[in-house]
Amino acid sequence: MAERRHTAPDEPSRRDLLNEVAPQFERFIETRENYIRVLEQTLRNVLVKPAAETDASSSVDELVAMQQLSNSIGTAVEPNAIVSTLVDLTRQVIPVDEAGIFLLDAGARRLMPLTAHGSERLVQEAQQQLESGIVDWLFAEKKTVVIPDLSRLLDAGSSRNFVLVPLILRRQGIGIYIIQTEKRQDQFSHQDIQLLSVLANQAAIGIENWREHAQLVRQGNELKMFQAQMLQAAKLAAVGELAASIVHEIKNPVQILVMQMDIVMSGRAQGNWKEILDAQIKRLSGITKRLMNFSRAVGEEYACEPVDLNKELRFIAEIIAHDYRVNNIDVVFQLAENLPTVPGSINHLQQVFLNMLINARDAMPKGGTMTIATEANGFNAVIRFSDTGTGISRENMDRLFSPFFTTKEAGKGTGLGLSICQKIVSNHKGEIKVESEEGRGTTFIVSLPIRRELQ
Repeated sequence: MAERRHTAPDEPSRRDLLNEVAPQFERFIETRENYIRVLEQTLRNVLVKPAAETDASSSVDELVAMQQLSNSIGTAVEPNAIVSTLVDLTRQVIPVDEAGIFLLDAGARRLMPLTAHGSERLVQEAQQQLESGIVDWLFAEKKTVVIPDLSRLLDAGSSRNFVLVPLILRRQGIGIYIIQTEKRQDQFSHQDIQLLSVLANQAAIGIENWREHAQLVRQGNELKMFQAQMLQAAKLAAVGELAASIVHEIKNPVQILVMQMDIVMSGRAQGNWKEILDAQIKRLSGITKRLMNFSRAVGEEYACEPVDLNKELRFIAEIIAHDYRVNNIDVVFQLAENLPTVPGSINHLQQVFLNMLINARDAMPKGGTMTIATEANGFNAVIRFSDTGTGISRENMDRLFSPFFTTKEAGKGTGLGLSICQKIVSNHKGEIKVESEEGRGTTFIVSLPIRRELQ
């Protein structure tokens, strides 16, 4: 077998190889030296040392101006507004590639971005600094640090730094503000660090305001839900109290229908029997429809539709008519002709009227008279509910509209009726007053703004 001999490359080939490898090797050495130098400087000076100070008075003026600008962060109540305002102001201090706020989830030991904006690189950097203990150090020392972006060290001419600013609220660390910048570590001045700290402090205040605002909104929604449930419960309780009257109101047209149908079936129908049947069917349909509308659940939103007060007062009086007759109570109407409509919610105002009539019934255990009067008074429509009952004592007048206050015996009334009435009237931009004299009776006066038609 012939011996294989290795021949050395000729001189030109060797020179070409060296020319190709040398720049890469020099770049590697330079990058390695840069890495060691930056790392050594970071370890030796974790905190950025103050650069040469400029004119003191100028620095103070700039700091005051930045403080005034940063106040807008503290008043923001929306995460995106906090972050965008903070980044815009930061750009007045240092160049910004990207930046983000990360809040500490102590239970999960994670830093969560305040908003969905920001690169995955920032998210990874935040978590890495938390796991390395840097974030805990920031919270303990309450100081800002500048560290190199190690992922960019091998890219010649594109070095970047991360600025880590702690967010401190009531001496507790709640998160960090991370800024990626092209500004070199040795270019940061003491004033730069001060300004970034001021902005971070304002951001912490803004975050607290946002959290408190969100909590208030949540509690407000829960309160509205509770009030709507309370409103519905009071309404159904009123309907339950009037069950006998409602049955009687429905029973009358049903009896007429049955009688007329018997006549028709027996062949004795004469005259306008079809009109009689049609009228009673419409009457029955109208009663059930309006009762269903009254009983349906309603929220806190108040529809703005023209309300014919005289019409609605007569309807509610019809519902309670049988109950009044059983209790020997007469109803007298003194309704103004051509009374202007009022803007509001028919369903809610019906509940006010029904509560007024139920309270009057309970105030006249031995019978009496309920007078319902309406009038237009300037820009308001005024309704007066006057009874000849027992009246209200002076000590009870001040507590009359307080929730859960009642003078009725146990098991009769929840004490919510008048407080709900006051709330409904108030939400209609109206007011409710009471005049009473013990032993002579009580008058509730409801004033509602009149709808002004455009000319």
